[in-house]
Amino acid sequence: MPESQSLAIMLFAILGFCIFLALGAFLGKKTDLGKLVTFAGVVALIAVVCFAIYAAYYFVTMVE
Repeated sequence: MPESQSLAIMLFAILGFCIFLALGAFLGKKTDLGKLVTFAGVVALIAVVCFAIYAAYYFVTMVE
């Protein structure tokens, strides 16, 4: 299991990926602003929920 600092790095990596993916789609004129905000919000929400579940599992099962 990774350390708690690694968990934070994974969360920021996922959210950064979402931001740059959305920014690339917007600047590439592949989508409009409404769809972009909805997509980025849904992906970020899924990432945060998965991170919260994983972090809770990590801290509950942490062996000293």
